[in-house]
Amino acid sequence: MDVNIIGGADGPTAVYIGSSINWPLIIGTIIVIAAGILAFLFLKKRKK
Repeated sequence: MDVNIIGGADGPTAVYIGSSINWPLIIGTIIVIAAGILAFLFLKKRKK
């Protein structure tokens, strides 16, 4: 993990934290959330 501080005494300071991204975990999480939302909407519409 890299931590970089960019800035100075007369301007804004930013702290950047960089690391490798676990794409399969992110994509899997998005798919699970989307499936949950779709299931909720489908069941809500079906009850009416």
